Amino acid sequence: MRKLIAIVVLLVAFWISFPVQAQSDLRLKSVTVDIWPEYDRPAVLVIYHLVLPSDAKFPVALHLRIPAQAEVVAVAVNDPVKGLLNTPYDRTVQGSWAELTITSSLADVQVEYYDVLIKNGTSRHIVFNWAGDYATDDFSIVFQQPVGATDLAIVPALASTGVNQDGYTYYKSASQVLTAGQSITLTADYQKPTDDLSTTGLPVQPTQPISGSTQGRITMSALVPWLLAGAGVILLAIGTVGGLYLWKNGTRRGSVTRKHRSQPKPEIETEEIYCHQCGKRAQAGDVFCRTCGIRLQKEA
Repeated sequence: MRKLIAIVVLLVAFWISFPVQAQSDLRLKSVTVDIWPEYDRPAVLVIYHLVLPSDAKFPVALHLRIPAQAEVVAVAVNDPVKGLLNTPYDRTVQGSWAELTITSSLADVQVEYYDVLIKNGTSRHIVFNWAGDYATDDFSIVFQQPVGATDLAIVPALASTGVNQDGYTYYKSASQVLTAGQSITLTADYQKPTDDLSTTGLPVQPTQPISGSTQGRITMSALVPWLLAGAGVILLAIGTVGGLYLWKNGTRRGSVTRKHRSQPKPEIETEEIYCHQCGKRAQAGDVFCRTCGIRLQKEA
């Protein structure tokens, strides 16, 4: 009887550990790392865009190492219908690394954190390390040049992609295949005379011209019929009340002088939030853009 119980316990333990063990050989389809120094904080914003293989057995347990001093601000999965959804994670520190354990039920995973920016007067220095936790078929880095930065030097050198439609200048590495355990180190140095952040240095521009047909935009031509209808209702109500008053008091006047009444101003709608990357209107409570996936900027 004891032997039977021992066998059952071993089988159950093997069954529980098998899915995790199966993921130890996980190979990522692609990894894109966005590095945005002095974007909306005096720090380095780093965003991982991870795409798991289509044949992965979900849910998948991911173990990613990031610098121990980094501040994680978002971990999310990208739902094809609902967009980016926050997902829970565990963080444990091991020496100079912090390991994030993420259980994902979807193929697209996004991790966002802030790392330290080294400042010495007008000089800026950045060090980024990819720990090489997983092999990947397509690894690339995209670096956003801070607004007002000069003498930018990136090692290894990245190719300039020019000014994007959002108004920022980007540099991108060539795509490469990485094996498990293959780490990547990138350094960047530049000069910047002020502490102004990139989000305050450039105005937010829509990705396409805004017209009367833009979704979510209300024009005066659309409001005029409603304003006229409201004014008519108000005038009708005033006439009815005035007539009843005169009839009740038996007063007959050749003409009735009415005081000028200003039409009530339409209530100002709560300010809508548009994505600074693609111009798509966000919904209340959104953290990420449902179209392009970037973290939304909200005024204080």
